[in-house]
Amino acid sequence: MQIFDKVRANDLERRELQLTSFASIVIAIMAVGTAVLMYPVVFSHQSGLPASQEKTLRIAFFGFCSLSLLLAGYLWDRQRVIKRLHKAMAADRQRIVETQRQASVDVLKTMANFSSFQDRLPMEFRRTVSSTQKLSILVAEVLLPKGISADRDGSILLADGAKAIARRLRDQDSFYMLGPTHFCVVLPGADLSTANGVLARVNEGLSDAAGAANRFSFKTKVINYPEHASSATELEQAVCGLLPADNPMSAALAHATA
Repeated sequence: MQIFDKVRANDLERRELQLTSFASIVIAIMAVGTAVLMYPVVFSHQSGLPASQEKTLRIAFFGFCSLSLLLAGYLWDRQRVIKRLHKAMAADRQRIVETQRQASVDVLKTMANFSSFQDRLPMEFRRTVSSTQKLSILVAEVLLPKGISADRDGSILLADGAKAIARRLRDQDSFYMLGPTHFCVVLPGADLSTANGVLARVNEGLSDAAGAANRFSFKTKVINYPEHASSATELEQAVCGLLPADNPMSAALAHATA
């Protein structure tokens, strides 16, 4: 059976201050009360005690009062030190988060973009046609939690997702970032079965990156030549069809093919 109310993590600092204040007030009340009770005995001239004992009692009385004041002051000083340390730890955590965010932004900025994908796709398609091999494209979308934007807090999640995808690719595969939350992998020489194998590994990597707390969710899809498209243009259109309508890449392609 619970007697006292629960202490929530957000109220921990306030509750700690309340506890320190309560302890200091209790110490002060007990010290004052004890001093008031001791005062008549110590300073009474009718106690009949020898002068040496009276002196000892007065020394003990003033020592007790001083010790009580020092104890209360010590509690307040420790509270001040703990509060300062909490602020320093919070500032350190914020600096670590900012460093991680900047590192994630740098990782995303160094990735090949949609223009690089447009340049690479026709070359891979011509090489595929001339060698009678297959060509597959894997598109992955990282779905950020509600309230998290891709250009700030979401950059860490997006970078984690990009790293998870990159670790599951083959040496000959090329990796691109098509939009704020969309990634694309060109899989040369991969038929539908091989592409699905890569897809399974990518899904596993993204699941591991999301963790048990489900930091983000994701959607993946494979587009294959010749199963789903018969030309490089159709492959590009199929990829852009998976991007949001307001994505500049999709809008540029729609204008070019209109």
